[in-house]
Amino acid sequence: MLKQIATASLWLGLVAAQAAAATFTVTNTNDDGPGSLRQAITDANADATADTIVFAIPGSGVHTITPLSLLPIIATPMTIDGYTQPGSAANTNATGALNAVPQIEIDGTSAPNRCITIGTNDAVVRGLVINRCVEAVELFNPFGSNVTGMVIAGNFLGTDAAGLAAMGNQTGVAIGFTQGGTVGVTIGGLNPEDRNLISGNSNVGIVETSNFNGGSNSVIQGNIIGLDRNAVSAVANQWGIQIAGGGAGTSMIGGLTPESGNIISGNSNVGVNVGSLVSTVTIRGNSIFDNGALGIRLSGQSNLSLPFPNDADDADGGPNDLQNYPILSSVEAQATPGAGTRIQGVLHSLASTTFDLDFFTNPSCSQFPREFLEGRTYIGSGQVTTDGSGSGAFDVTLPVTIETGARVTATATGPTGKTSEFSQRIPFFLNQPSGPPEGGSPLSITGTDILPGATLTVGGIAATSITVIDFHSLSANAPALDPGTVNDLVVTNLDSSTGTLAKGYVADFLDVPGSQQFYSFVTTLVSNAITAGVGGGLYGVDQPTLRQQMAVFLMKAKHGLCFVPPPCTTQIFTDVPCSSGFAPWINQLVAEGITGGCGNGTIYCPADPVKRQQMAVLLLRTLAGSGYTPPACVTATFDDVPCDNPFAPWVYDLVARGITGGCGVSNYCPTVAATRGQMAVFVTKTFGLQ
Repeated sequence: MLKQIATASLWLGLVAAQAAAATFTVTNTNDDGPGSLRQAITDANADATADTIVFAIPGSGVHTITPLSLLPIIATPMTIDGYTQPGSAANTNATGALNAVPQIEIDGTSAPNRCITIGTNDAVVRGLVINRCVEAVELFNPFGSNVTGMVIAGNFLGTDAAGLAAMGNQTGVAIGFTQGGTVGVTIGGLNPEDRNLISGNSNVGIVETSNFNGGSNSVIQGNIIGLDRNAVSAVANQWGIQIAGGGAGTSMIGGLTPESGNIISGNSNVGVNVGSLVSTVTIRGNSIFDNGALGIRLSGQSNLSLPFPNDADDADGGPNDLQNYPILSSVEAQATPGAGTRIQGVLHSLASTTFDLDFFTNPSCSQFPREFLEGRTYIGSGQVTTDGSGSGAFDVTLPVTIETGARVTATATGPTGKTSEFSQRIPFFLNQPSGPPEGGSPLSITGTDILPGATLTVGGIAATSITVIDFHSLSANAPALDPGTVNDLVVTNLDSSTGTLAKGYVADFLDVPGSQQFYSFVTTLVSNAITAGVGGGLYGVDQPTLRQQMAVFLMKAKHGLCFVPPPCTTQIFTDVPCSSGFAPWINQLVAEGITGGCGNGTIYCPADPVKRQQMAVLLLRTLAGSGYTPPACVTATFDDVPCDNPFAPWVYDLVARGITGGCGVSNYCPTVAATRGQMAVFVTKTFGLQ
């Protein structure tokens, strides 16, 4: 009887609580007082029920709220719904671009730290534009409690209200869990209206950290992270997602349905970084591409652009236990039209274990020859079970047709949900990327999954004296090759797994021996396919760089090998007819605002040498954009470039960036033609070619 009375009392209490739920309306953009967002949060916090904050601010267009101090921490269940503002609209696209129309903006310029702080169960923030904060949204569990039901959905975090330009929070979403408790967070979701735009943040889009063995159960799905609302142009975060803390929780990033995958692209560094203390992060079905470093990185390498190599039995520990990634040996379209794509390979990992394999395609052309793969388009999954020695060969046919020459990669996810980095080629890099054409130079390859008995070819010719040192390295001697050629290196294991280091070895040009001062820069430039020399095994190291050649060098260095300028349909300069092979490249320089020609805008002087002072302007405008203005010249350090020289700011900017030290002790030689050797140094250093 007492139990029944207690149960009835609890039920009546719940009914009363539900009946007491309130709606608070924001009617102005004031920092405080009646009708303000601050007052609405304060009032909702005073009521323990699940309240709702809606907006009805008079007038059309975006309404900006600028807090002058920290807004109250959201301490009781509530929903803040920016899409209740008249004129706003939630996104309706399940994938791809966002068509949301948010009308409520929080500008954190005057706020000392966070703009929105959540420390309670069942709190939802949706439909807001939040920018110029230290942290747009922070979520935490107070006093080691277990907090669930936190939802961040349908917001623009780090951009303007149009979703096209960066407006610079330091961090978009910060998840912190402390003192042994857990946090359950959903960022985005499976419904179109849940998808966030998290871009333009100067530090990281989403970061999760912990102290004192806390844990998380976070789900990140359906978001655009690093691009504009159209999912086209980069609006970069420094990092996309960082799962940086420890604890025994789990994080799910993406999923295998189209609406669950995130678009993670355009970030300046890593797309998804899994920190050294992290237990389990599952990363599946996302579109990860065109980030400045690796798409997925399991922390361990100091070089953000270098994959962590597999180990022979996958017994190492670390983030996600440093789960090994698959090695692909063959990708081929089935002979019967529409029968799909067959992918073969091998996974070396824990013995007698079944792994999920997710496959992704990337465009057939790589931006630079030796860039590491990300995963732009998810195309399907399969499984592989390793044998007692930890080796699992797989042969998966997916019911999809892919672009001819598309570069395919894969991840492996173990039975507890730990996902690997993207699969990569077997050879990562060659320690001696060039040598005399007569052959015999020692080659030392560093990579992964190099097995006893592996072979090596250079430019299709077998290397000699091959020694497999261990799972990560191989040594050999180079074969004889034609001078001035750029050659692929191919490592092939006895189990048919194979990998190619594209344009990995340059047979020396006859006029650029190893002792030549520009040797390493010339090698780097030609191995990145920026130029191929002047023919006959010669590079033309002392020849002047012509203005028409410079147009090609600049556009390839900036946009990569896949870039092809639009065809010339309108002659811009009288001395560059559309019949010239250089015309499209020169016209593209004009289109990007990098040059206006060499005179009154009617001539380009295509066959004239590029002067060293002109080189400074062309390089920096190409690198930083047509609107870039270098710092003013204050102190002239070259005798031949005084501060009243209009090129002085550009020249000294190059010096400050470490791109040039001049042509002597105290001169720059501004009006001297830049040789092709000097150009190799300028371009390689300016664009960070490797």
